[in-house]
Amino acid sequence: MNNMNRREFVQTAALAGAGACGLTGCATFTKIGDTPPIESAAYKVELPGKVTVALSKAPSLAVGKAAKIIDPALSDPLIIARVEQDKYVVASLRCTHRGVELEYQAEQKRFCCASLGHSRFALDGHKLGGPAPRPIQVYPASVADGILTIKLQA
Repeated sequence: MNNMNRREFVQTAALAGAGACGLTGCATFTKIGDTPPIESAAYKVELPGKVTVALSKAPSLAVGKAAKIIDPALSDPLIIARVEQDKYVVASLRCTHRGVELEYQAEQKRFCCASLGHSRFALDGHKLGGPAPRPIQVYPASVADGILTIKLQA
């Protein structure tokens, strides 16, 4: 058996890791999807249970795109999908299967887990397929004067 030096070992391990990500999707391991975050200057967490987003400061929310908000003031990180010109859907960012981030699939108008299992959810939160045990939480949202208001509590 050949003895490897440290450099050869690290290179081999890096290639193996890259191969695993290519086969299974890195999000399976990292739990992080490709959805970009909204800059903190574009939103405000207001208590109790409200988040506002200044849409002029959130260019990542173009029609057919999505962005996420991960903030320590939120008990549940959010994904915001701009489904149509004036229609936004806001849901929990975490899949109910293993907590991996969800991504918005504009062509199918649905959320999909970034993990290997690819649980899929309708825009109203109900499960369309995959191993997730339950639907995702969807939050009411409205737009007025360029501000998206998200209600986190009933």
